[in-house]
Amino acid sequence: MSALAVATLLLLILLVPGVFAAWGYERSKEIYSRRLRDWYARLAALTALCIAALAWPLYWLWTEYWDQFAARESLPRWLIAVPFAYIGLPALAGWLLGLWSAQLSHWSWFKSRRSAPTAWDYLFSERESGFVRCRLKSGRWVGGLYSRYAHLPSYAGLHSAERDIYVAEAVHLDQVDGMPLWHQGPSGETMTLVGGGILVKWEDIEELGFASTHELIPE
Repeated sequence: MSALAVATLLLLILLVPGVFAAWGYERSKEIYSRRLRDWYARLAALTALCIAALAWPLYWLWTEYWDQFAARESLPRWLIAVPFAYIGLPALAGWLLGLWSAQLSHWSWFKSRRSAPTAWDYLFSERESGFVRCRLKSGRWVGGLYSRYAHLPSYAGLHSAERDIYVAEAVHLDQVDGMPLWHQGPSGETMTLVGGGILVKWEDIEELGFASTHELIPE
């Protein structure tokens, strides 16, 4: 194997903890306006931290077991866990770092230097439940009950140029004013459900409203 191939393999091995640390970090921290150069900078920083943290344990493993490994002698069985710890611990550390920095986001050092979230991001990240109604560019009104924590949760795509909304419980709307249609149920006035969900894309929306369900109860 050439020196270049060995150097490339070594570089990839050293990058592995940083990649998993970055992956774990992004699992617990919302990042707006993702850019490729941000990913490279984050990867380099987390890789450096991982190498610094793992340097002594790796050096100890090298000095204690390399000769046995090179001689193809039997090794302790617990060493099987080392490759998993090599990727698992950085991923866990990155995830915890994301949670920690999110808790300290009120400190100026931890505040994001990236673009602020859009109104869409703010609306759907703050609202957990309510009633969504949209007037499409075609003139049609659509909407329904929006809840992120229901048995059939709704979903709004955030932090992406291709935003969309999935409303799990669509409701029939009056096509004149966009208000929900009601009918008399066993427990009183209830909204008339379509019987399924509805997916609405950003580029199809002309007007969007978000209200609490009690605001729409007919008098």
